[in-house]
Amino acid sequence: HRMSDGPASHRVTNELVLSLLRDGGKISGQILDLGAGGGYLSRLLSEERVRHGLPRGAGLAACDIDPAPFNAEGVPFTQCNVDEGLPFPDAAFDAVVAIEVLEHTRAPYRVLGEIARVLRPGGVLVFSVPNVGHMLSRLSFTFSGHYHMFPTPSAKPRNAGRLCGHVAPLPYQYWYYGLRSANFASIQLYSDRLKKSAAGLAVLLWPFVKITTIRHLQALARREPPLFVETAEVVRQANSWLALVSRSLVFRAVKQ
Repeated sequence: HRMSDGPASHRVTNELVLSLLRDGGKISGQILDLGAGGGYLSRLLSEERVRHGLPRGAGLAACDIDPAPFNAEGVPFTQCNVDEGLPFPDAAFDAVVAIEVLEHTRAPYRVLGEIARVLRPGGVLVFSVPNVGHMLSRLSFTFSGHYHMFPTPSAKPRNAGRLCGHVAPLPYQYWYYGLRSANFASIQLYSDRLKKSAAGLAVLLWPFVKITTIRHLQALARREPPLFVETAEVVRQANSWLALVSRSLVFRAVKQ
C-alpha cells in the first residue's frame, strides 16, 4: 500500500483523530491502532511521528482480526479478535485509536474495559462510530426498524467488516455510559462531517426535539433528583445540534 491508498473510513475522520492525539500531547507516546484494517491510520501516525524525529513505526502497534490487508512500514501488527480481549499487557499504551470499529463488536462495553486496561493512567482513547442518533437515523428507525447504516446484521464471519457487520447501534448516551463504566473521564464529543440530509430534517424538527428534551428533564428532576443531577447534561448532549447532524460520533476520553 502507498500513503495515497484510501482509508476504509472517511479521510476527514482520520485527520480529526490525528489532530486530537496531537492536541492532547499523545502523538509521540506509545499508540495502539485498534482495528487497523489496511493500515491507513497507522501510516498517518507513522508519518506524523517521523516529523517529530521518531523512527518510522517506532512506538506504534496495530491489531485487527485479519492481517492480510495491513501494510504500514515498521508498525508491528498483532492478529486479534477484540471480542475476545486485547493481547497486550496492562498499561502498555499512552493512546488507543479505533476508527469505525466498536460498532462491529458484540460486547462494546467489555471492549471499552479492555481498552482501559491497556491504557496507562492519563492515557487517551479516541474512537469514532456511526451516529445512530442523527435525525435521519431516528426517522429511519421510526419507519423501517433499522438505524441508518445498521441493516439487519449477518452472523457469517466473512461479513463481519461490512455494514451488515454493524451489531452495536448505540447512541451517544450509551457510549458515554460505557466510557464512564470503564473509568474514563473528560469525555468530549466531536463531529467529523455534517450529514446534510440529517441537518435538513433537524432544522424542521429542532423545536420538537427541544420541547421533548425539556419535558423529559423536568419530569426527571421532579421524580428522581439524584438521577437528574447525574444525567441531565448527557441527555442534553444526546439531543444537541451536533448529535442530531453529525455523520459519526467521535469521542475523546481520558483514563482516570
